[in-house]
Amino acid sequence: MFLHEYVTGKCHPAIIELMTKKDFDVVKRDKGRFKFDWHKYKLQICEVYKLQLKRTNIILGLICLTEHCKETADAIEISLIEVSAENRGKGKQYGNIAGCLIAFACQQSIEKDHGGYVLLAPKTRLLKHYQTAYGPLYTYQNRRKATRYHVPGWRRGRPSD
Repeated sequence: MFLHEYVTGKCHPAIIELMTKKDFDVVKRDKGRFKFDWHKYKLQICEVYKLQLKRTNIILGLICLTEHCKETADAIEISLIEVSAENRGKGKQYGNIAGCLIAFACQQSIEKDHGGYVLLAPKTRLLKHYQTAYGPLYTYQNRRKATRYHVPGWRRGRPSD
């Protein structure tokens, strides 16, 4: 997968890996970059992944995934997703971070036999953005029900560019 650097226009290879204890400590100390308390997800029944450029160890995005194997919710749920502060809004340095994380969730869903289905209950103000940017198949505004996404154009191994 690749991240788009806005200043140079270049694309840089990125990787997504499972968070380590050291990573959780780094994110906790670096409160200016991430708003959510990711440390509390360390002991949950979910997996937290980090996205970073291949050439650096700087964490640019985080995603918490929970696997649901019930007949009523056979999918991977994005429990939490966040992009670092310097990569949000109009002045961001890198783009496509959230898209890569969502595509990774779809990949995990396929690999774990959930058919590529990913559940997400976004904040109401982000609902329209997710619909436009990532093409949801089903959308619910009630947080008890999840928004169901299957990223269009996703191919095994990497998201479509």
